[in-house]
Amino acid sequence: MGKRNKVTTRDIAEYTGLSQSSVSMILSSKPHVSFSKETIDKVKAAAKELGYKKPEKNTLKKASVLSKTIIVICPILSNGYYSMLIHSITERAREYGYTVFSVSTIRDVSQEEYYIKMLSNFDLSGIIFLYPPSSKISEINALSKSVPMVSIGDKPGGSRFDSVELDSKKPGFILGEYLISLGHTHVSFVSAPIKQKEIGRLHRLEGLKNSFKAYNFDLNNIEVLSSKFSTYSRYTPDNSEYLNGYNLVSKALENHTKSTAFVGNNDMTAFGIMSAITDHGYKIPGDYSVCGFDNIPLSGMPQISLTTIEHAAAFKGKEAVDIIYKKNTQKDGISKHHYIMRLEYEPELIVRNSTGKTKNRECF
Repeated sequence: MGKRNKVTTRDIAEYTGLSQSSVSMILSSKPHVSFSKETIDKVKAAAKELGYKKPEKNTLKKASVLSKTIIVICPILSNGYYSMLIHSITERAREYGYTVFSVSTIRDVSQEEYYIKMLSNFDLSGIIFLYPPSSKISEINALSKSVPMVSIGDKPGGSRFDSVELDSKKPGFILGEYLISLGHTHVSFVSAPIKQKEIGRLHRLEGLKNSFKAYNFDLNNIEVLSSKFSTYSRYTPDNSEYLNGYNLVSKALENHTKSTAFVGNNDMTAFGIMSAITDHGYKIPGDYSVCGFDNIPLSGMPQISLTTIEHAAAFKGKEAVDIIYKKNTQKDGISKHHYIMRLEYEPELIVRNSTGKTKNRECF
């Protein structure tokens, strides 16, 4: 057998009579382990005598292995809206020679924070958030100084990174105004838990309320149907939004709601609403109208035909990658000026068969 040129921890272990794991821990200064000074000195002296060198190049290689990669942080993969975004991001990234990895947090803050800390150890091309991050903005702002970062959707306050935005108050207002034009003066907003960090849900509800204010309708005519977090967390992630819409509207119908129209906080929720209405023997839109947000592909299917809001998911994904590419190509430029890019797409109402004029029935 030929002699190896590179000295390894195994060689030092054989030379000193210690285990290879002990040698590795001593030479890598592993925390939370202790050895006597005599043992430490023995290992270090042997390493020096044998000409051992730390594998610095390998470490560097591990850290830079993702240097041409964009990480997409997504809340949930079962929602078609996020799938649309990931597809458009992947298509554009391929044009620039980037690869794309997607991770799902299921809107768990601790999981999101774990990914943020883990990714800070790598040299990445960029990070794209598909929803307003829930972690400490200060930590994400700090990471954005070394890694190009883009958020898609409603941007959280205090953020200092690039964004492709949607002001969800606008589509909320558009839907409210449209339903009012059809004679709907009592509406239910159906949503997953509405928490402070859920900016999109809050803004969509606010926009709906603003439309009622603009037309001088009582805000009490908007009923908010939102499940408690303890209830919502019991749903499996693959159908949580659908079941949430179904169960909330089933209760509302059984309680003889005054609402003549239901607005889901997204299309997946709206699908659950539609199922609840038909399962209780009512017709859409004859008895109740239903709207959603996002215009995912299933919404346009003839059997569903959901009235919803289009806000350019395919274009937003591509724009996010374009921003990352521009930031990376200008990294080594002469200008060191730090700037923040902000793009916003205007929402568009897509009218389909799930909405119609309200019946002349008593709502007050």
